[in-house]
Amino acid sequence: MTMTRLLLAVVSIGFVLLVVAEKESVLHGHVAGNKPHDEHEDHKIVLGSEKLASEFDDLSPEESKKRLRVLATKMDANGDGTVSKDELTDWIENSSRNLDKEENDERFMEMDADKDGFVTWQEYIAEAFYGAGEEGVIDVDKLDAEDRKLFHEDRRYFEHADENKDDKLSRDEFSRFQNPELYNSMHDILVTMTLVEKDANHDGKIDIREFMGDVFDQPNSEFYITEQNRFKHDYDTNKDGFLSGDELRAWIVPDLRVTALQEAEHLFEGADSNKDGVLSIDEIVAAYALFVGSEATNYGEHILALPHEEL
Repeated sequence: MTMTRLLLAVVSIGFVLLVVAEKESVLHGHVAGNKPHDEHEDHKIVLGSEKLASEFDDLSPEESKKRLRVLATKMDANGDGTVSKDELTDWIENSSRNLDKEENDERFMEMDADKDGFVTWQEYIAEAFYGAGEEGVIDVDKLDAEDRKLFHEDRRYFEHADENKDDKLSRDEFSRFQNPELYNSMHDILVTMTLVEKDANHDGKIDIREFMGDVFDQPNSEFYITEQNRFKHDYDTNKDGFLSGDELRAWIVPDLRVTALQEAEHLFEGADSNKDGVLSIDEIVAAYALFVGSEATNYGEHILALPHEEL
């Protein structure tokens, strides 16, 4: 078996995350390519862990509805008895930020082997790469080409996130390393690494073939048309056939608010039975299966944090 790097969660995408479907992010040297959305993986990411996903899966429909009703009243920020699209978007956006923090904190504690409040490069590779050993010692020359590439890319992200250059990451710096798309200070390295990964002709910009990757050779697929339209209509704003500068950043860096709004619209489409533009508490509860499985409501995380008396 070749040594395989343990993939870190992104969510990034911010939604990562969520984000994966709409914004390709470079995370620790891994470019999230143009691939169909994996809803099963999203569900686990949104819930925050396998443990939360398992706990939520064990709830009965009656218990799900009961707990969702509690959540729905919390979504109703102005207390008027309905949830507007803005209120639902706010809820989803806040949920994704909470999940990012939870995931980052959990990962940080796992990697901080000596519990000194920092993650060193040696601690990181000892956890992130099989075969590195407890001391984080690894013979890079013995890695296969892909693992060696990932190793060096991770090192560049680590060094960029290490703002005070002490060769170790505080909890905040580790968050920058783990979720670079969420921090302005990391965007330059995201662009740089995207170009390294995707800019095949080394002209400093991304053309449509580079944008689409392997999908470009599948012109009869539905995904080909989707990606072509995204390139032309969503990102190539000056219509010159390339992504560069701000266009490149718009492609790489997710707009969390936009993604949250898209998810809110998806939920409204499935739950707003009378089409009045707002969701009543009863409508939300009636659509419990949709909300339970939503990519962005983060249901399990909120539910398990509620005091028992509220339920």
